[in-house]
Amino acid sequence: MYTREIKAAPDKLIVNGKPVFGTFGKHPYRLDIRGVKNPFGIMPVPTIITNLKIKSKIRFTFSMDDFEGFIIIFNLKIFGLVEVCLWNKKTNQKYNYRTITGPKTRFIPHNLEKASSSVLIRRRFLKISWDRPKNYFHVFFTMHGGRTVRPTISGSINMNFSDPSCCELTNVCPSPVMSRCSATYSLASTVDCKLSLNSRNKNEKPVIYQSTGTALFEMNRTYVKFHHTGEYVTACGEVDGKPLIFCISSTSQDAVNTDLYNSNVLFYNGSVTPLSPAVITHPFGVREKWIIQDTENMIDLTFTPRSDNITNANLLVLRTETHAIYGTFEGTLMTSCGEKISFKNLPGLSRKYLIRL
Repeated sequence: MYTREIKAAPDKLIVNGKPVFGTFGKHPYRLDIRGVKNPFGIMPVPTIITNLKIKSKIRFTFSMDDFEGFIIIFNLKIFGLVEVCLWNKKTNQKYNYRTITGPKTRFIPHNLEKASSSVLIRRRFLKISWDRPKNYFHVFFTMHGGRTVRPTISGSINMNFSDPSCCELTNVCPSPVMSRCSATYSLASTVDCKLSLNSRNKNEKPVIYQSTGTALFEMNRTYVKFHHTGEYVTACGEVDGKPLIFCISSTSQDAVNTDLYNSNVLFYNGSVTPLSPAVITHPFGVREKWIIQDTENMIDLTFTPRSDNITNANLLVLRTETHAIYGTFEGTLMTSCGEKISFKNLPGLSRKYLIRL
């Protein structure tokens, strides 16, 4: 059976200009990969310049009784992108809100002990903050519908680091060669969620949804190439009354030796399992059934799309094309203890993207 060693987290991810590769069971104090010497192997270049090639993002995926959704904060140095997207599980109705920001060097923090990331533009506000000494992780957002028919949505999501279901994993992988790296921190837990939908009709009262749920917080920093493509699938939910959260990806930034270095992970009932590398295919098109499998019998899934959210952007030197798809998973996953987890109709999300600089 596939196994990947889980090590103790190092104090620093970059030592003497070289990345510390591996899978770590706890978090480092800072998720910081600046200072790699000559990461692109062409000629000696000052790190103050190569650091500009580091792109960072926060991805927060959550699931509650009535809604499935994600929040993405993406920092490309020259500009930032914030996106909040929700799907109603019963009706498949989609609510999508995007905000583009100007240049920000401190858009996404490095500190994993105590920090926050926030944006306020055109009556849209988002803040993700955490404080381990005070035992809280908090997400709050208000997205105004603007001149469209979309409602104004407010949300509050809370988790505690002391929750028995709370677990974490850090992966530092070559990206894709050993001279540069990609660092991903993942945190999964049960959460308390509250959403409020305010119609444009002032005579209608806000509709409030409140329930417990599950969530996955991910922070990533990568030395990116000019042309970057990728696919990933993720789900947050419960199987047999136990919280189950997983994230599986396949990108052009993956290491050459994905058996040794990858960021696929399964969180189940308060324990964490580093998953084997998987192949993600959709032989009948992006909007038809996806197949996710590995060669180690740990991953055997199908994903059936229900609603596709397409985002295209062309901004001078940048072009992006993204499919964010809501749907359901069916299949099996295996934990590091050999326990097989089977499920049907598990709500989740997939994403296929292209970024060209």
